[in-house]
Amino acid sequence: MRLVSDIYNESIETSLGGIAKHLTQPHEGQRGLPPNHPHQQQHFVTLGSLKRWGEQPEDDRGQPRPRPTDYSQFAANFEAGPKHSVSPFPCDAQINNRFVIWEGDISQLKVDAITNSTDETLTEKNRVSKKIFGRAGAALTSAIVHDVRRCKTGEVRVTPGFFLPSKYIIHTVGPIYTEKYRTASEATLHACYRNVLYKARELGLRTVALCDISSVQRNFPPDTAAHIALRTIRRFLEQYRAEIVIVCLESNARSIYEVLAPLYFPRDPLEERSALWQLPKDIGGLYGEPQLADRQIRIIHNPQHSVMIEADDDSDTSPHDLEMGSDVEYSNINLSLAAQLSGAAHSFTQMQGDLDRQRLLGDRPRMVYESVLDDGLEGIEHQER
Repeated sequence: MRLVSDIYNESIETSLGGIAKHLTQPHEGQRGLPPNHPHQQQHFVTLGSLKRWGEQPEDDRGQPRPRPTDYSQFAANFEAGPKHSVSPFPCDAQINNRFVIWEGDISQLKVDAITNSTDETLTEKNRVSKKIFGRAGAALTSAIVHDVRRCKTGEVRVTPGFFLPSKYIIHTVGPIYTEKYRTASEATLHACYRNVLYKARELGLRTVALCDISSVQRNFPPDTAAHIALRTIRRFLEQYRAEIVIVCLESNARSIYEVLAPLYFPRDPLEERSALWQLPKDIGGLYGEPQLADRQIRIIHNPQHSVMIEADDDSDTSPHDLEMGSDVEYSNINLSLAAQLSGAAHSFTQMQGDLDRQRLLGDRPRMVYESVLDDGLEGIEHQER
């Protein structure tokens, strides 16, 4: 699988293949269609007609939205206490007003980009893709067959919207869920959502509509998929303050999202306090990505101690638990010593090769890692003398 940065750093010409020259033609041509043409009779849904998440004091039936339980008043009765002492997703009205949960037909949205969940040949027939291809016209099918052709799982491809009211369609391929490869499935689903959002950001688009990428036919547990989608969207909206994200769902999925959304998008202090008890312990990384405990390392404050690989450590509270490949922070040592130790760790990653492959074949050797760091620490001790 290609890295996320490789995908959303591609130029727009590469993403659109040979069809970039047709970007504005469908919308121009649509104005010249006869009044009885099916594409001319569509009823488009505009962003202004949708209620933002922060603007929903009641549900569609006019009933006040359900109030969450205030667990703090029952804290004495719970031995474990809340899962989080401080809210990882604090109430933010500016973010809530850029997030929408909507039950409807994504192909009717007049936004900058909509999402199509498909297979690697981009020909999957599901309820969402049938509506998108049916309303976009034969030009979309031709573009897929002759220009785009394929898309790997977790990646994205972009086409014009053609006769759709949206400017672009961002196609992505969601993973098929199996319990045996649960971690890989969850990480790939996160990559789908993240790649769609960052591709929209790269194209300068402000409104993007997401479909339920983890459709029923992919066997993904609905609640797990909703957690991944919501926290990925939340982290994206935290990082960028202009984009608007619309989640388009069917009725069965909408109920799940509306129950879980207050955990990631609390609208008042009560929902924020309640989320401390209801949020999963694993709330993902910086971008909402699933955290893999067996790819984390711990560096003890004292650099004279040996560095241990904490393959079985599931702690998410230590500031020293970091993903492999991320920058390592050091304390109580100066920058020059930190640079040497970082170089030793980098040498280790080059010597180890594919960690996934080694984990499948057997326990990866720790002596090599320890010897590399011992050499680095000996040099540090020599400089200190």
